Amino acid sequence: MSEEMQLNIIEEKLMSDTALNNSATIEGIKNLIEKTAPLVQAGRFNNIIDLLSIISDNIQFLDEAALEKTTKVGEEILALGWTAGNAIRMANAQTEALEKPPGLLQLINSLNDPDVRRSLHFFIGTMRIIGRQMKND
Repeated sequence: MSEEMQLNIIEEKLMSDTALNNSATIEGIKNLIEKTAPLVQAGRFNNIIDLLSIISDNIQFLDEAALEKTTKVGEEILALGWTAGNAIRMANAQTEALEKPPGLLQLINSLNDPDVRRSLHFFIGTMRIIGRQMKND
C-alpha cells in the first residue's frame, strides 16, 4: 500500500471523528506524520520518547524551592558573564588607548589604587582555592 493511500485512510478515519473534523487539524497531523516518518523508520523516534520521559520525570521531581535555586544559579551565571564581559571590554579599550605599555614602575604604582588591590586579592584568592582543589584530586 502506498504512502499516499495510507495517508488517505488515516484522513478518512480522522474525519469520521467530529472532534478532528477540521481541515487544518488534518493537515497538521499529515505534516507531523511526514516529518516523523524518517525517525520512526530508523527506530530513532523511541529515543525522543525516552528523552521526553526523562525530562518529564525530572520536572515532576522539581519542587518550587529547587526551581528557584536553579533559576537563581542561572541568573548569577548570566550576571557574572555580563560583568566579566564589560570589564574585559573596558580594560581592552583602556589598553588600546595607551601609546606604549606601562613600565614596571607604573605597574607598581598602580598598586596604590584600592580597586587594583581588591581585584588582585580576588584573583589570588581564586587561584588559592583552585590550587587547593587540585591538591585534593
